[in-house]
Amino acid sequence: MSTRDIIDSATEDFWHLSESADNYLANIETNLHVACQKHCPKCQEPVSVSFWRNRTISAINTLRYLQAGSKQMYLETGAKYCALDFSQKAKYAHDTRCAPAHDQFWFSKTPRHEDPFFAPMNQILRLCDRAEGILKTSKTHWEVKQAFVLINNARANVGRVIGPLSALLDGVELMAGAKNRRAEGKYTDDGLPSRESIVSIPKAMTWFQRMEDWRDDAMNITHEVLTARK
Repeated sequence: MSTRDIIDSATEDFWHLSESADNYLANIETNLHVACQKHCPKCQEPVSVSFWRNRTISAINTLRYLQAGSKQMYLETGAKYCALDFSQKAKYAHDTRCAPAHDQFWFSKTPRHEDPFFAPMNQILRLCDRAEGILKTSKTHWEVKQAFVLINNARANVGRVIGPLSALLDGVELMAGAKNRRAEGKYTDDGLPSRESIVSIPKAMTWFQRMEDWRDDAMNITHEVLTARK
């Protein structure tokens, strides 16, 4: 699913009737067509609670898919940053286009659950969990609508996730395009750690520690990226 498809899905709002209007149209008795065809009892079946519950569940699944994809994109971008030669990072040390990547993967020491960068992702999951809790016991349109209000609030975070992630990726790709000097080995000829290792490895380890519950995933993806370079 493309970013545009996700955003289009995330901004759809199909709650066009109030609770009172729902009840009125579901119980109206008439042989005549009402003016607005899509609200006419003779032109369509009454909307069921199960139908809207299924639509809400579908929206929750889309948001969870987005969150999982965002996590993967973030970790892959961080792994690519760690794999860059130090000279590539240094060349763009003061470039504003690369500042978000340097801040996130080099300078920051903030644990993931305290980092404002991840707040929109975390909020999407919290709101999805709350909505699912309501749906488990919901029996009326009103209860299902309360779940969907939470989903609409979660959808508001979609752009707040995609924008910053794109900025990280753009910066890392810019640095990756720079001509790098011959990368140093892990150790120098005299057996001491190379300058590259002394500078870069502690930074990567700090990033892994910051990821907390994402730590193992971050390490595994970074290992895959470094292995692919050999």
